[in-house]
Amino acid sequence: MQATLLRACVQANAPRRHAVKTLALLLACGASLYAFERHAPWRGWTADYRTGVNRRRVVTLSDGTQLTLNTSSAVNIDYSGEQRRIVLLAGEIFIATGKDAAQRPFFVSTPHGGLQALGTRFTVRLHDDYASTGVLEGAVAVLADDGGQRLVLRPGEGAHFDSAGYHRQALAPYGGAWLGGMLVARDMRLADFLAELTRYCEQPLSCAPGIASLRVSGSYPLADTDAILDAVCASLQLRRNTVTRFWGHQVVRIELAAR
Repeated sequence: MQATLLRACVQANAPRRHAVKTLALLLACGASLYAFERHAPWRGWTADYRTGVNRRRVVTLSDGTQLTLNTSSAVNIDYSGEQRRIVLLAGEIFIATGKDAAQRPFFVSTPHGGLQALGTRFTVRLHDDYASTGVLEGAVAVLADDGGQRLVLRPGEGAHFDSAGYHRQALAPYGGAWLGGMLVARDMRLADFLAELTRYCEQPLSCAPGIASLRVSGSYPLADTDAILDAVCASLQLRRNTVTRFWGHQVVRIELAAR
């Protein structure tokens, strides 16, 4: 009788155990996929050149163009007899165009629109809903869908652009600091600073809404992001709190220090 009851209990609990195992497997897979996506965005899996989190890479192309990839970036190179083209798949790049013997035009393609370099040094960055560019030397044309030039940028100028339009703006004075391995902030909102620093960190960073408008200034070496957080927390009397989410990945939340 007891054996019969035991078998019945085991059989009744089998579907529950199966469901628990399935849920655990899904959670483990979700955490693994998050980590993999964080370190190698899917768009860059088959890219010609790519970088991981807080890694930079300098590549010299066949025409002498120097290409520098920032953190978590990926590009494809498409050189033909008629043109030179870099396809930005993820992240941010700096380009110093080479002098091409065949005088082929030089283009950069992004999911949000295209650019044409007119003998120049410039940056291009992908954001969630648009792309941005900044010109250090020479000139860059933001292209319309039909390939025509709709905006030409000169040194010290930049623009945000997407398929619907563009917005000209002054080049951020410290936007290229990453080329030297630095993050520079001048009176930057804490929330904006953390959003920028997140690009170079293993875990996403956020802050409590009540402290989002605190101001951050300073020059910080990107080689040690933990040291950056320690310095900012010490100067603003804040603390770090690492939170593990339901699906397994960790988020660092910046809060007021306990008093």
